[in-house]
Amino acid sequence: MRNKIWMRLASLACAGIMGVTMTGCGQKAPEAAGQKVEISMLDFFIPGEGVTKAMKPLLDKYLAEHPNVTIDEESVSNSDLATKVQTLAAGEELPDIFMIKGQMAETFVENGKVYSLSEALNSDSAWKDNFKEGVFSNFIIGENIYAVPFQVTNTCVFYNTDLFKQAGIKEFPGTWSELLDIIPKLKEIGVTPIVLGNKEKWNAESVIMSTLGNRLTGDEWYQSIRDRSGAKFTDPEFVQSLQALSDLAAAGAFNEDVNSIDGAQQRQLYMNGKAAITIDGSWAIANFDENCPEEVKNVTEMAALPMVEGGKGNPETITGGAGWALAVNSKISEEKKAVVIDILKAMTGPEYGTAAIEEGTLTAVKPGEEVKIEKTVAAKFDVFAKDRPFIPVYDHQLSSGVIDVMQSGLQELLIGRVAPEELAQRIQTEYENNGK
Repeated sequence: MRNKIWMRLASLACAGIMGVTMTGCGQKAPEAAGQKVEISMLDFFIPGEGVTKAMKPLLDKYLAEHPNVTIDEESVSNSDLATKVQTLAAGEELPDIFMIKGQMAETFVENGKVYSLSEALNSDSAWKDNFKEGVFSNFIIGENIYAVPFQVTNTCVFYNTDLFKQAGIKEFPGTWSELLDIIPKLKEIGVTPIVLGNKEKWNAESVIMSTLGNRLTGDEWYQSIRDRSGAKFTDPEFVQSLQALSDLAAAGAFNEDVNSIDGAQQRQLYMNGKAAITIDGSWAIANFDENCPEEVKNVTEMAALPMVEGGKGNPETITGGAGWALAVNSKISEEKKAVVIDILKAMTGPEYGTAAIEEGTLTAVKPGEEVKIEKTVAAKFDVFAKDRPFIPVYDHQLSSGVIDVMQSGLQELLIGRVAPEELAQRIQTEYENNGK
């Protein structure tokens, strides 16, 4: 989708703002000169998602206040964005502002594709200090910050307590064995136990395996994988996590078309009361609150993925992190630099923090005021996630090669076409051959 958003920049000092030099003293900034400046932007702000619903009104407000700057915006789906960005980077066609994933940051910096935002952030302590602690971690290369995050994504279990009662299940399982035990009970009442839309491949890896893996391996194993200090994907604990998912699939927990439907279709089946459980992300909350029938919304609760017996992880954790962030093209013109920084500030300030939380989206920035959450699912999730420890999402940090092999292999694992040991070896081979 392409939008034309007309905006006017606030007056710029002759020496520029945020440490960015304009055309020199005595020369007019674009607004003062009555010029229009066009900024191109690539993002995933598709209508209906919580982050979009929080962000778009801010751009609309900017539209009303700043008619002299044009943003030529292209929005694509989350699943298509990574490919789109990498294709544009290869062709030297990146827009002025674009999103990058944490796993892309190092390569983009090494190839000279992104502009360092450290000077801009350090020049405005109010802006920099309003970001939550740790959210820049995926985007710091060397000593510089190369992108500004705007949301923190989490994944957890959403379940229908009414369907649980119909199946004679008193509470959500606390262990993997207990989860396996309730599958036949849910099938007996004619619903899909767990609906999953893995057509786009990332769903099983991002919303399930990143947590399930940690349940078995714990934090030290994963850090060793990151540091390349000895851990292997063929280690027993990781193989056991693949086995746990394989066991769940073999028990008939998932819908038969698991690799043929996407995340939106997954949510629709849950909202229609045809599935008892869906494992999804915080990005789905706004959709639930807007589109879920009251009789399902009111009986929806959240839970952490069950612990696997003998695992080394913390059973209270859920995945969380700033997976995507806003970056700036390293070839940005001097004239546009101050404009781009001004736009980034508007998109990642406290006003966005407040709006996003009200939509049920955890943010990378602090809200500007005390937030009162009135929406049903958003309010429940806020209580569930409060003070809960987070663990990393695999596809935020591991290399694209490793993630590609893992995601494709999980599609096969879910339908019984590959054994856990074989998939673990495939991932390890890619890890050894092509980096972390």
